[in-house]
Amino acid sequence: MNNIVLTYLTLLLMSFSMFSQNQVSGVDLSKIKTLKDSLSFDNAVRDLRELIAEEQLDRAQTLSNQLVTIGNTIKYKKGLGLVYKEKGVIRNKQNNTIASDKNFLKATSYFQDIDYLEGLAIVCNERFIIEQSKGNFEKGADYLLEAKLYREQLKDSIGLSSIYNNLAIIYKELKNITSSEEYYIKSITLRRQLKLKGLGLVMNNLALLYTENGNLSKAKSLLPEALKINKQENDIRHTAQSYSIMAKVALYNENYQTAKKYYDTTLCVASQTNFKLLVINAKQQLGIIALKEREFNKAEELLKISRDEFSKVNAVPLLLKNYMFSFKLDSTRGNLLSAIHWQKKYQKLLDERMSDITAKKVEKTKSQYEAELEQLKLIEAQQERERETKAKLFQFRLIAYIAIVAVLVILTFLILIIRTRNERKRLITMLDNSNKVKNKLFSIIAHDLKNEINGLEGSLNLLKENSISEKEFKEIVPLLASGTHQTSILLHNLLNWSKSQLKELNANPTTFDISEVICDKFTFFEQKAQKKNIKLINNLNPTIIYADKDMFAIVAQNLIANAIKFCNSGDSIALLSEEKDDLFEICFKDTGIGIDPNHIHKLFAEDTYTTPGTQNESGTGLGLKICKELIELNQGKIEVKSTPGSGSIFCISLPKAA
Repeated sequence: MNNIVLTYLTLLLMSFSMFSQNQVSGVDLSKIKTLKDSLSFDNAVRDLRELIAEEQLDRAQTLSNQLVTIGNTIKYKKGLGLVYKEKGVIRNKQNNTIASDKNFLKATSYFQDIDYLEGLAIVCNERFIIEQSKGNFEKGADYLLEAKLYREQLKDSIGLSSIYNNLAIIYKELKNITSSEEYYIKSITLRRQLKLKGLGLVMNNLALLYTENGNLSKAKSLLPEALKINKQENDIRHTAQSYSIMAKVALYNENYQTAKKYYDTTLCVASQTNFKLLVINAKQQLGIIALKEREFNKAEELLKISRDEFSKVNAVPLLLKNYMFSFKLDSTRGNLLSAIHWQKKYQKLLDERMSDITAKKVEKTKSQYEAELEQLKLIEAQQERERETKAKLFQFRLIAYIAIVAVLVILTFLILIIRTRNERKRLITMLDNSNKVKNKLFSIIAHDLKNEINGLEGSLNLLKENSISEKEFKEIVPLLASGTHQTSILLHNLLNWSKSQLKELNANPTTFDISEVICDKFTFFEQKAQKKNIKLINNLNPTIIYADKDMFAIVAQNLIANAIKFCNSGDSIALLSEEKDDLFEICFKDTGIGIDPNHIHKLFAEDTYTTPGTQNESGTGLGLKICKELIELNQGKIEVKSTPGSGSIFCISLPKAA
């Protein structure tokens, strides 16, 4: 039974512990799962700031660690920067300077990654506050100047007005009065332009700077406006400060009555805001004025009251001042023993203060030394890591270079092998094509050309042997002419086809009118056309083209010959031309037997295609293929349209003359 109770209590405590951890923030951290939940993350950061402000540093540390884990999970860099900034504040409050610096640097790194200038300015301002509290004014000034650069990039005039005021305060501590005055004036100018609150406060600061450095006229001219602004803004605290500075100016000018009036007003106004130090200081200053006016009893009373109150709040500098004027009071009244008493108290307190200052300086120096030593260790460790990284990088690079060289060598060999293989394939293909050309050429020579030559030879032998009559001779002459004509065309086609196969055809374009070429070709084919009773019609318009004249003549000859071959008696062949943009379209139109649509695609194919003519005329199948190649060499194109039984139209397009 006891074991059961103990187990139950343990579970209860664990549950309570887990609940407590989740309740460090008012935000349910378990619901922050993606970047879309960044608003909840920001609310948790606000809770973190409140915990720090309330000095609940342990709870703040726990919450900050939880937020870092969540921020890394959802990859929220802005949020991580804000958390690390607060961790820097926590570590500073725990007097862990090194850890504080590390966290601030992490915050800076995250903000730099996303170019978040507002965050960078906030970090710099936080570090300024820390360094100022430690008395490291030079370092504080550096952070403020960096924050100023970010605010300038953001064009944040409100933020700049505060930075200018803080820079002025820092430069005053560094005894750089000129720079201090410059930045106070800049802050005042911006606050005037933007109509910001706090203008009276900055004017008070500048007036105090003037007063403490003997420029009483400038302070005197500035203070009435500062007082008026503080009253308008209902800023009682700084209204009291304005009266106090006005009293100080009057006191420096030995205008004791005016000084008394302003210090009395300071007492009255400062009491309303619980501004204790200003109230006590006003009493002490009234005591000093009473001493100067030889109102010794009043001076003694006021100095005693202020002395007791300064002792309670441990205001050492003001207490030293009190001892000094108490010494003067008793010396003036001739009470030497009492004067010596105040002198001893003054010296003792001064020694204690100097000892404290020295101890703080030593502690500060020690802290700085330890921080710098730690920093040096970190730098040395970083340098060692960098050296190791460089060595590894060198090894990786060396291996990579060797691998690259090896790959390049292999690739070079592969390329050479591939090129050699491709070259072999190309040469084999060329040889194969050459053999095909040769075989085709020999086939045509052996068949078509041989038949034509044999016919001519037979006819000539008959003439030689006088074996035919004159009448038979007259009948055979047209046949000989036709055979010679066919042989001429065949030889031209063979020559051009073989050149095209061997890639030796080159166009030499000139400007010419095609009418002359067509007339020559009509004359050339006139007898053959008459024999088949075919009419040749020239309907050409003036057609001046830019092409190779000889090649065009070959094309025209082949197309006319082809048309005659597939025309019947009574058909016609007409030539037409039409201008189109920068081309001329020249059409060879016949009314012959036409072409089967299924065979049109074979006309210009690589494999030769031939059919017998209307009178069983034979052919090589090379003519149309040569036509296409010659036209394309002259930047033109050839098209064919045909209707079986109605005829065909071969249209060629060639560039116009410029």
